[in-house]
Amino acid sequence: MVNIKASIQETCGINLSYQKLARMPSCFKQLQGFINGSFCVLIQDMNYTLRSLLYFFLISTAVCHAQTFHRGNGSEPDSLNIHQAQGINSQNILLDLYEGLMTFDAKGLIIPGAITHYQVSEDQLQWHFYLNPHAKWSDGTSLTANDFLFAWQTAIDPQVAAPYRQLFNNLMRDGELNVTAPHSLQLHITLNYPDASFLNKLVLPIFFPLPSHNNDRRVSNGAFYLSQWDIQEKIHLLKNKHYHQADKVQLKEVVYWVTENQNSELLRFRANELDLTETIPDHQIDWLKKNHPNELKIAPYYGTFFLGLNLNDSLLNNPKLRQALSASIDRDILVNKVLKSGQQAAYAIIPPVEPTPKDPLINIPKAKQLLADSGFNKETDHLEILYNNSDNQKKVALAVAAMWRQNLGIKSRLRNQEWKIFVNTRKSPNKQVFRSGWIADYFSPINFLELFHSNSHFNFYGMKQQKYDDLIDAMNTTTDPSLLNKLTIQAEQILSDELPVIPLYHYVSRHLVAKHIKGYHDNLMDKHLSRYISK
Repeated sequence: MVNIKASIQETCGINLSYQKLARMPSCFKQLQGFINGSFCVLIQDMNYTLRSLLYFFLISTAVCHAQTFHRGNGSEPDSLNIHQAQGINSQNILLDLYEGLMTFDAKGLIIPGAITHYQVSEDQLQWHFYLNPHAKWSDGTSLTANDFLFAWQTAIDPQVAAPYRQLFNNLMRDGELNVTAPHSLQLHITLNYPDASFLNKLVLPIFFPLPSHNNDRRVSNGAFYLSQWDIQEKIHLLKNKHYHQADKVQLKEVVYWVTENQNSELLRFRANELDLTETIPDHQIDWLKKNHPNELKIAPYYGTFFLGLNLNDSLLNNPKLRQALSASIDRDILVNKVLKSGQQAAYAIIPPVEPTPKDPLINIPKAKQLLADSGFNKETDHLEILYNNSDNQKKVALAVAAMWRQNLGIKSRLRNQEWKIFVNTRKSPNKQVFRSGWIADYFSPINFLELFHSNSHFNFYGMKQQKYDDLIDAMNTTTDPSLLNKLTIQAEQILSDELPVIPLYHYVSRHLVAKHIKGYHDNLMDKHLSRYISK
């Protein structure tokens, strides 16, 4: 007497249920016929042929499952358009779908992507990139230099309103791209001024190519292509057999799951439904360290979390109020008692090389005096804290509001929104205090500082100061390390005085990685392209 369900579970080493099968790759759905009312059928006599076929079927489906990578991805991506995507959860998917001139290796370092090599002139203004002749789109068409020109021309179109459009400023002269394609496999770029971070910027989606021969945006040139997008549920990718290093890509499928609720994401990981989580619930950190020490990955991350302040708000336009709010927050309590996940208290925008031993900002008596001098009326005035739907974000907002109430007597109202709505709200004037932060696009201090330039698309704070803009412009045009450091210090001092944002903590990457996952490496940029992963 053979129990089919038990036999399958024993042979495959997996727990099969109808709910799980519904979320598994298509090859598993062939088993659903066994599930609908007849999963526990008992077979008394199974001939050799039937047993052989069943064994082959089980092995095949087990292999299929082993080649599917299930990733938690946090909120619904704001866009998969390379010119509009802003969030990390969008960029992670785009890095699987597309490949630019440069890309990330398995350890988050910059390496050649769709090119074989490049050459640069001594003055660092002339850049020559040579495309890989084996690079193809997922429809089998060869990748050409014209595909980059086509995508880049679209990116600088004012009507497209690409958030990262300003990154092309150094590549433009008289309103036109200073880029040519003398050959189908050659791309020549002339910069207006040297840029030490130029290669790092080329990994960003705004610099990806687009198929000039095909309007179907499901066609991509990365290791995977888009198969299906179920809004607020999952994004399904399939291996691009035409990718120039397809022989090194072991996964057949990648599924990015929307996991906005960290507690639910943890439960799915524990149920073996996810191989990699986007994050972890803060309140579970101690339990995870005890029960999943090998799967828990916490590492430094080149980014800073801060509260954005609307400098055009009738209350927050007073710098004394902004200084009072900052000086009344105990960041050590926030990171050690509330978050408890290894975050480092932040006293400036740029993550430091060495930790700051003592909080130089908290000063309750000074905060109270600044508040009194600001004219803020604690009886009639209040502040609103806006944040996106997230258990962790809610905890931070509640903690900050409690500190302001206890230390200054300020009443705050909390408002949360779904990520896509929040992204638009933070661009509008309809906000006061709002959850903000920045994960560096590339490893350079200026990537943080240029957020507050008057012309920055990411200046959601209303900061406009000519002296600061001049400093940032000077930083963008120098390759002298000594001068760059001097300008950085001056820019940071202006931010400390003007306080368009209140730094709270420097990020750490926090993931759960299943034991059977290979090819995962902690890195400062927290980049984990699926092409390097295997199971």
